[in-house]
Amino acid sequence: MLKARDLTSCRVNQKGFTLPEAMLAMGIGSVLILGAMQFFPMLRQRTQQLSQHYQLDQLLRQTALTLQKDFRRAGFCVGKCNGRAIVITQASGEAKNSCIIVAYDLNRNGRWEPAGQSESEYFGYRLRNRMLESQRGVTQCNGSGWERMLDPTEVEFSQFQLSTVIGDSGGKLLVLEMRANWKKNTSVGSRLNTVVKVQ
Repeated sequence: MLKARDLTSCRVNQKGFTLPEAMLAMGIGSVLILGAMQFFPMLRQRTQQLSQHYQLDQLLRQTALTLQKDFRRAGFCVGKCNGRAIVITQASGEAKNSCIIVAYDLNRNGRWEPAGQSESEYFGYRLRNRMLESQRGVTQCNGSGWERMLDPTEVEFSQFQLSTVIGDSGGKLLVLEMRANWKKNTSVGSRLNTVVKVQ
């Protein structure tokens, strides 16, 4: 049989939370959960926006690489080719210097095959209605038959501008500036500037 002194020592050794302590812990936990619930949607939205920005940036870089391949070849000729290797102008109603036509001797026969032929060696790129378009076998920036390089339901361009400058070594450099954004989320945009050495 337990003595009164033994019962007292049992009660003294018992450990736990009092009701006020438990209520305080629950209150702090609730505040933390409410704060996390408000922060999580913002974090998710920011992560999604960064992902869209990265995808658009990669898309612009891939497009620029495609263009640079033709720009670097501009003026190449095995022999003496007649005409202008680079023409920078614009389509009707578009921004100045938003179209480029380059020529190079793709089949290495010593001449640039003229426009209108299936194997023409003139290649055009232009900004038209906020879309980037390309066409082979053109000598001017107006006209039909141009193909869009990217999906018009996804991306729109606010800038596609070209210019030529003379580099420090005396060679000709082609400067390309592009700016685009997602069509469904215009707040996500990307800009790319690149310089290409031409013939």
